[in-house]
Amino acid sequence: MDKQVADNINILGNFCGKRDIGELTTAALQNKYGISQVDIMVLFGGSILCGGDILAQAIKNGIAKKYVIVGGFGHTTETLR
Repeated sequence: MDKQVADNINILGNFCGKRDIGELTTAALQNKYGISQVDIMVLFGGSILCGGDILAQAIKNGIAKKYVIVGGFGHTTETLR
């Protein structure tokens, strides 16, 4: 992958993947928003592999009532591979 494509993916990731809390824990949610769980967490299926690790951590910590994976193979898949 050339550097420009990687740089552009990182720009999009930083914009779309803004973190509202520093860690995916019920304590962090309680501290920032006064809640211990969100209604739903959505993982974009075309995300980079570490997105799965983030989802697993969130499930382990019980931060959401429901978890959904959306998308999958699409127009960005080849570039992300």
